[in-house]
Amino acid sequence: MTVGEQRVRAGADDDHDEQMIANAAGALDVVRTASATVDAELDAIADEASRQVDDANAAVDDVSSLSATIEEVAATATAVSEQSERAASEAAEGREAAAGATEALREAREAGAAALERIDALTTQIDRIAEALAGIDDIADQTNMLALNASIEAARAGDGSDGFAVVAEEIKSLAGESQSQADDIDALLTDVRAATDETVAQLERAVERIDRGTGHAEETKAAFDDVTEAVEETAADIGSVSAAADEQAATSERVAATVEAVASSAESVERDIETIRDARGEQTEMLSEVEDALDSVAGSRERELAEAERIPTGIDGVDGLCEGGIAQGSRAVVRHDGSAPVGRFVAQLCAAAIADGRAVSLSPPPGFDRATLDAALDAVGTGVEEALAADRLFVLDMFDDWAGDSNVFDLDRRSLGDVNERSAERRDRPLLVVGNVAGEIEVLGERAARAARYDNDDGVLEPTDTVVNVVDDDAVSDSFAAFYAGAADQVLSLTAGDGRPTVELATAVDGTGGATRPLTASRAPPFLTVADEEP
Repeated sequence: MTVGEQRVRAGADDDHDEQMIANAAGALDVVRTASATVDAELDAIADEASRQVDDANAAVDDVSSLSATIEEVAATATAVSEQSERAASEAAEGREAAAGATEALREAREAGAAALERIDALTTQIDRIAEALAGIDDIADQTNMLALNASIEAARAGDGSDGFAVVAEEIKSLAGESQSQADDIDALLTDVRAATDETVAQLERAVERIDRGTGHAEETKAAFDDVTEAVEETAADIGSVSAAADEQAATSERVAATVEAVASSAESVERDIETIRDARGEQTEMLSEVEDALDSVAGSRERELAEAERIPTGIDGVDGLCEGGIAQGSRAVVRHDGSAPVGRFVAQLCAAAIADGRAVSLSPPPGFDRATLDAALDAVGTGVEEALAADRLFVLDMFDDWAGDSNVFDLDRRSLGDVNERSAERRDRPLLVVGNVAGEIEVLGERAARAARYDNDDGVLEPTDTVVNVVDDDAVSDSFAAFYAGAADQVLSLTAGDGRPTVELATAVDGTGGATRPLTASRAPPFLTVADEEP
């Protein structure tokens, strides 16, 4: 192996080692971000578990109290059920007594009606006797008339009619006696008739009272029927309530047991969380050790990048923050919140790199305006078409926003590795790769994009080539963004959440950072300017 080959081999090994270190640093940031998330979630779980324990204990008390109340309800329902059963029995007896009274009244009414019939017959017989007496009166009157006539005839006859006169006198006496007895009988019949009429009146009043009594007895019986039915229904309902209360009491006991089990489980969760926290503390210590090791290994790269040539961003204020620009050979990240003018930033970065004598491989962010890039390139003496034709610009078209010109690659038809190889074959100068992480995720899927990481350009990039990945915090997961930021040598952050754009050097090549400057956007190049003072 020649000395030149050994140097190339050594350079490739160094690049591979640096890439592994960068990936490890990125992974460490992912773990740190995930750990912070886990800590927050553990706190939330612990709080929730504590509340769950309190709620469960309160629920146990409430369920126990409810069980006691239900048992009291069940006992009361049982007592009421027994009283209802006794009331139903007594009501049934009352109904039977009312039925007996009704029957007795019915029999009394029938006897009264029969007596009235017999009295009516007696009245008829009295009427017949009265008629016979009337006949006797007539006979007596006629007898008296005959006696009178006989006396008259005896007087005419003289002494020879004395016997006849005596007979006539006797007949007259007998007729008078018959008349007297008929009068006595008539008077007696009058008294009997009066007594009979009074008896009839009394019997009729008795029958009326019996009828009224029978009606009341029937009403009483009907009322007892209703009472009996209502009491029986009440007894049945209360029996159901009692059974339901017993079942509910049993259910409450089972619920209480379940809630106690939940409370016990929640307490176990609290203990498990404490165990996890202890383990997390040990993990944090281990992460600190790993971070210290990575910092130690990365020290030589920081020194190398500190002395490296700078690639201007085209924005004076940003170049000042970055000590002249993006370090050549570094891997930088530009993070933004989705509302910052990242398209104009990328356009000026590409134009400045081309003006600095470099080639640019660009993966445009979503919605990137080609006219903006053309205006930025025109300001440095070229344009999009000229840069594409001169192999100074390579476009990886992820969203079908570009026409199929030379050096415009459709990633739906070509793989990312194939496009990178073609770009490397055609370029004749150091390359600035402007990546679009959200686009890679959309084209490759997050899993494949995670696997690719910085290896997309493995074996293609030279030590003098530089990578700037654009990360949209709204479109990229926190852990993925943390990986890119953690693996980067420089991190710039563009925000405009409060309506005022700012740029922050979150991470410098020496590991420091935190300086923030206000950012002003315009419609013509230079699109962005940065003030020197803090916002």
